[in-house]
Amino acid sequence: METIAKYPFKFYTRLTLPQLTGIYALNLKELLDGIKKSDDSIIYYHTHHYLIQHHYVVPDAPNDFAHWIINTLGEKMLGEEISSIDMFAYNTMDDYRQELTRRLTAFISKDSKTRRVEMNERFNFMKAVTFVMSTGKEAYTLREFHDILKNITIFSVYYHFFESHFRLSSGFDDFSAWIRDELQLPDLAAKIAYIDPYSVTMDKLKEQIINYTEKYF
Repeated sequence: METIAKYPFKFYTRLTLPQLTGIYALNLKELLDGIKKSDDSIIYYHTHHYLIQHHYVVPDAPNDFAHWIINTLGEKMLGEEISSIDMFAYNTMDDYRQELTRRLTAFISKDSKTRRVEMNERFNFMKAVTFVMSTGKEAYTLREFHDILKNITIFSVYYHFFESHFRLSSGFDDFSAWIRDELQLPDLAAKIAYIDPYSVTMDKLKEQIINYTEKYF
């Protein structure tokens, strides 16, 4: 008999509007200074907006910092090092920012003569302003969850998988936390929680979660 949750999973979606902060960088030192001054919404924007805008591809440089370092400053090795930082290894944006700061500081201490670009090639720090909205869809069972997930937009998947990771600060996303706590399916919850979302497209991420749930019917 299928487990019925006491509390339903409520599907939400999100809309993010980018805003200029007025902060910019022309070289690596200024980029480091800007990152140190940035709040969570700025760091989050520059590490995640590409994922939702280009959900059908896996980016070579998965965040704006690495992309600018590689393609504008021409520091390929440093950019690849920044790209390799596993975002899901950190439960908060501040933890990630500290690691990013540490690696940039170490590089600059060894080579302070990095390129300075013109204003038209500057790195503009942007801020993410997010609006969260209910889809009106709820699931009490795994089958209901599965059926809704199949037809839900990637914007909803993004909200519940990516944004929740840092909102919950527990290593779990909304999907896996609900499946673990309400449906009492820890094995399935763990499989979903351990998906590396930065190595697959958004569409593939959604497909993988759907496939995992189907195996439990």
